[in-house]
Amino acid sequence: MKLLLDIGNSSVNWALEEDDQFTLDGAFRYDKNNFDNNLQDNLSLLQTPTKVLLANVAGNKVFASLDAWVKQQWQLECWQPSVSEKFNQLKNSYNNPQEMGIDRWLAMIAAWEKHHVALCIVGCGTALTIDSIDMHGNHLGGYIIPGIELMQQALITKTECINVSTNKHASIDYAQNTQAAINNGAFFAATAMIDRVVMNLSDKPEALPKCVIFGGMSGLINPLLKDQFEHEPNIVLSGLLIAHKGSS
Repeated sequence: MKLLLDIGNSSVNWALEEDDQFTLDGAFRYDKNNFDNNLQDNLSLLQTPTKVLLANVAGNKVFASLDAWVKQQWQLECWQPSVSEKFNQLKNSYNNPQEMGIDRWLAMIAAWEKHHVALCIVGCGTALTIDSIDMHGNHLGGYIIPGIELMQQALITKTECINVSTNKHASIDYAQNTQAAINNGAFFAATAMIDRVVMNLSDKPEALPKCVIFGGMSGLINPLLKDQFEHEPNIVLSGLLIAHKGSS
């Protein structure tokens, strides 16, 4: 039984895997300065895994805390993949693949290995990421913009006259107060960006790419999109498992 961890900038997604099936999964938000306690509170009661697989975009401090905790808790080493120029038929477009976040690469690996068609893959976390792949497995490139919460926080903290709290009400309607205007404006910006990328990818209706969405805010954003997206909340973990199998 393997424990798979996807550590983002503000939350951890995890799953237990056995015989290619996720038998249990979950997610929790964390504090970098209290990460050991966050791990203890959320993972210490799990059955002892045989391996711990890790996708981490949160930096060396978080990795060091996790690595030490895993060694103390289960006497195991963490296995981490790296971003590469290609994985089977999937080809990375980055001149320096190491500049790409491992979560984006693993999501692309999982989506390509599952579908083998043109793809638009959207990650909705602290940042909003969009990656496109053509029908031959060529990564066309991607976009990164602030996620919903970052958009809202940037506007509130960088302006003098706006003093409201943020919320996560999924709406792109016209607003009649400042709080709703900030909230709905952030959702509108995110969905408009995604819709435009999909439109640009689709010269003809029959050429519409397979669209996949994941990340902590994906459940709120997905219903607002014009095109149908397949919601795959554990896609990074699926890619992590595939990458581990490919390394052996």
